[in-house]
Amino acid sequence: MVSGMNGVGLVTGAASGIGLATAAALLDAGVRRLLLADVNDGALLAARADLHQTYPDAEFELFTVDVTVEAQVQAMVRRAVERFGRIDYCLNSAGVGSAGKSVGETSLEAYNHTVSINQTGTFLCLKYELAQMDRQEPLHPGARAQRGAIVNIASVLGLKGLATAVSYCTSKHAIVGMTKVAAIDYTGKKIRVNAIAPGWIETAMTAPPEIAALVEMETRPERCPAARPGQANEIADVIVFMLSEKASYVNGTTWTADGGLLTH
Repeated sequence: MVSGMNGVGLVTGAASGIGLATAAALLDAGVRRLLLADVNDGALLAARADLHQTYPDAEFELFTVDVTVEAQVQAMVRRAVERFGRIDYCLNSAGVGSAGKSVGETSLEAYNHTVSINQTGTFLCLKYELAQMDRQEPLHPGARAQRGAIVNIASVLGLKGLATAVSYCTSKHAIVGMTKVAAIDYTGKKIRVNAIAPGWIETAMTAPPEIAALVEMETRPERCPAARPGQANEIADVIVFMLSEKASYVNGTTWTADGGLLTH
């Protein structure tokens, strides 16, 4: 179990799913200053209330953000720094799912909607998080010192394809690529950028009946050695390790957490 993380966290998509689970896992690991960001302000308030019950000594800053709007993302990072002085651990989790139409049937509007949130939104978050981390000194001295660490949410569908999911697969493949480039661009700066590629996880995104049926099919034993979908807290535990100094030699990579789905 990771412990002793005493820096400042920033989580987008924090009102539900993997984002909310990661916020809780960061608090479990010792973080006590946390900016929670989401497009849904009502759900964000509910998330803070739930977290505050378990972690009454933690400080929370809430920020309603549309990650496709550059000025809002810039303001989000600025708010975290104004409140807490720095940012040390960032999870870029805001995203949407999409599937159901072949490439030829997918409208440009639907394609751009998914790509703008998943791909462009992640880019904008990276851009301003990295700029802030580059301005600050490492939190701790020593060989494992880091100015900051970032994890982007990719997907196993950023490493493979899925019929009728062109915009989603494209956006997640892009996140894998931009993660590598960001790690290279900040070589020697003591800033790490990684991605995680979850498999089929039980969240609100996979709850609609047509998606739930796909999850059931994709997590059968003949397709997935774990023989079940994952839980958000299982992904969160991996993310927190990747953000911590215990993962100090992990950089520019995408870790799968898929129950063995990609073994087939």
